[in-house]
Amino acid sequence: MGLKLMGLEEKDYKEIYNLMRASFHKEETRTYENGLKQLNNSNYRILISKINKNTIAGFFAEWDLGSVIFIEHFAVKKDLRGCGVGSEMLETYLNNANKMVVLEVEGNETEIEQRRIDFYRRNGFFLSEFGYLQPVLRGDSKKEIPLKIMSFPKELSEQGFLEFKEAVFSNIYKVTDLGIEK
Repeated sequence: MGLKLMGLEEKDYKEIYNLMRASFHKEETRTYENGLKQLNNSNYRILISKINKNTIAGFFAEWDLGSVIFIEHFAVKKDLRGCGVGSEMLETYLNNANKMVVLEVEGNETEIEQRRIDFYRRNGFFLSEFGYLQPVLRGDSKKEIPLKIMSFPKELSEQGFLEFKEAVFSNIYKVTDLGIEK
């Protein structure tokens, strides 16, 4: 297919936000307005992939945290899932990464959660023993989500995890409670 990644144009944000809402629990996304404001943060960007000139296939929302890149969201349109688009997008993304890439996954309690972990493992990620409760991202939700960490191209050390967690909690989640769940 030869999918390329390009920076999001603000005119496409509504479509990306709708894909985000369709792909993630409400607790894992910001409100539309807060997400739009987020685009002004110099450490944050959304990369999109199109299957033709006008059709967005999926996106990555990433944070540059200095020593690592944190993929906060990665989604492919539902009708394109299961046919290699996500793997191709991820391969392109990782081939262009010049730092360790870290992302969060829910546990492996359900079939979809296990399939997601398996997808990332097939694409070179390592599942860490470390995790945490994701703080609430929006005021209309009170549910924290238990998450585990995956990393590429190598396993995250405990020290690397602690540094990553501190950066995420202070720069993205804007909280200082760093209680660690193992």
